[in-house]
Amino acid sequence: MTTTIEDLIAKAIKDADKSFFNEDYAKQAKAVTTALKKAGYEVAPVKPPEGLVEWAKENIPFGRLRPAELITQMYSMMVENVRRFDK
Repeated sequence: MTTTIEDLIAKAIKDADKSFFNEDYAKQAKAVTTALKKAGYEVAPVKPPEGLVEWAKENIPFGRLRPAELITQMYSMMVENVRRFDK
């Protein structure tokens, strides 16, 4: 059975903070992002940060790639590097 993003987030929050009062929202947020990364997700902005597109253009994989392979590699490379440029 596939786990939804909502289920991952809910479980991470539940497991992160067992207190009934004075919840630690920073701790919960960290648990959520950690759980998402562990499940293969990355939180990224809808529009690429300034500099990321130029960086990706300079780092395009060389060689003969089928369009689907090129797009897959570019997508992965940009998502993996979004944090470098998101400042």
